[in-house]
Amino acid sequence: MAVRGASLDEIQTSPISPCPISPLTEASPELAPARRLLEEYSGIAPEDVDAHMQAIRTKASRISHYGAFNSLSFLNLSPVLHDPRFQTITTLLNFPSSTTTFLDVGCSLGLVVRHLAAAGVPSTRLYGTDINADLLALGYDLFRDRETSLATFIAGDMLGDDAALDALNGTVDFIYASAFFHLFERAGQVTAAKRMVGFLREPVGGGTGNRDGNGAVPVIFGVNGGPKIQGWERYVLDAEAWRAVWEEVGIATGTRWRTEMEVESGEAWVWVKFGVYRV
Repeated sequence: MAVRGASLDEIQTSPISPCPISPLTEASPELAPARRLLEEYSGIAPEDVDAHMQAIRTKASRISHYGAFNSLSFLNLSPVLHDPRFQTITTLLNFPSSTTTFLDVGCSLGLVVRHLAAAGVPSTRLYGTDINADLLALGYDLFRDRETSLATFIAGDMLGDDAALDALNGTVDFIYASAFFHLFERAGQVTAAKRMVGFLREPVGGGTGNRDGNGAVPVIFGVNGGPKIQGWERYVLDAEAWRAVWEEVGIATGTRWRTEMEVESGEAWVWVKFGVYRV
């Protein structure tokens, strides 16, 4: 069930596009995974998928000025499918007898949550939050799973003292926060990060967090970035500034964190992949 929150437009402070992705059309190869998801998970006939995607895009663009709704970019799963951290988390979520839980912050229509459900993760262990309850509700129309999905979607403001989000406190093991942190300047990123720390369950066996055979597993991870327009450096932080954010968060929450960051930077665009690990 989604709880109504404020509009995304009311808190949008960043000049960076919320979804820094080139416009996509029905013919774009990047949409092939979403097309399969709609056919196999949602049961939509292949010949009806294009019209369905466009109908949802039209409705979404009336709800929010989120940049991805200018085209079909909101259905692009490429950032997920090409993220090694995400693949590791998917494997852990699908371990036999696993009870680990996953939250997508700023989930919009819940694409990533449905991707994981289709990949075999029980939807009872999947969560999504967005400030716009109408987008969360539209997600059920997009995926036609209102009667079948057991995922939890909650609308709330990550920067405010929003009681609706308290339901997530101490609930999740992994937080996906792509195209989210770059919506805010540093102070807002600190505020959001502290709220995320509150959502996390205490790691089993102490402070080292979940681990797989290759070492520590990130508990907060994702991708930030966008066009290098004026002022972008205040929103897409470099490795040193990102590390300082989590030092401040650790002091405020009584926790300790290690950060990783990979940067792809060109003349006009910058992409930042990050992982944050509890230590």
